[in-house]
Amino acid sequence: MNEEFIEYAEKVVQHDPRLGRNIVHDSRSRGFAMGLVPDPTTWVTKSIRIYDPVPNENQCHGECTCCAQCMLFNTVRNRKVGRVLRMDTAHKLYSLATSIDNFPGQWTSPTWEDTGSSGLAAAKASQQLGLGGVYRFIFGGADEVVQTIMTGRTVSLGTAWYNDMFDPDSSGFISPTGGVAGGHQYIARGYVKSSDAVRLRCWWGSFRDVLIKRTDLHDLLMDNGDAHTQDVLR
Repeated sequence: MNEEFIEYAEKVVQHDPRLGRNIVHDSRSRGFAMGLVPDPTTWVTKSIRIYDPVPNENQCHGECTCCAQCMLFNTVRNRKVGRVLRMDTAHKLYSLATSIDNFPGQWTSPTWEDTGSSGLAAAKASQQLGLGGVYRFIFGGADEVVQTIMTGRTVSLGTAWYNDMFDPDSSGFISPTGGVAGGHQYIARGYVKSSDAVRLRCWWGSFRDVLIKRTDLHDLLMDNGDAHTQDVLR
């Protein structure tokens, strides 16, 4: 990646080895905006199915950016029929993503240095491996994320991840409290109108399918977060 075009890049300190999202904001991404105008009058309760496996957490390194990318391509109406991408594909994507991002170190043989990566690098790696096509960025915060969900698309989200977000409450909600554990990449796959909440999906963990208040998600995205969607190549 040509650093001349990078507006902002930050290697995030990861306090949990399962996390690995680093921050990259590329000025060129503005030319590939989703560009939906949020219209809350059109929002309804909606859930989008994802055919994702649940790996043993011991399999998970810092490749959350590429686990999320695989979930984009395991989504109903955005997947190759009959195919479910699994951890081996996430590992291939992550190995490539760490070699094309703008951070030192690569998750490749022989050192397998796990330095984390970005959602942008995961999208680019998906194109290079022939899994994904066009990707679009969402700059309108949680409202545009919900509007995108209304079109039937899931969204890959990269934000800070707080310690309390590992443990949903009895109603299945997580809250960005308890101090920052690191950076995480995960999927928005639904919306619950009655509670004004976004349904999230992680590939692993007790917080695999949880809810977050739309306002909390908006705050996370405004704090150096990013969001994108990508078309699968069939």
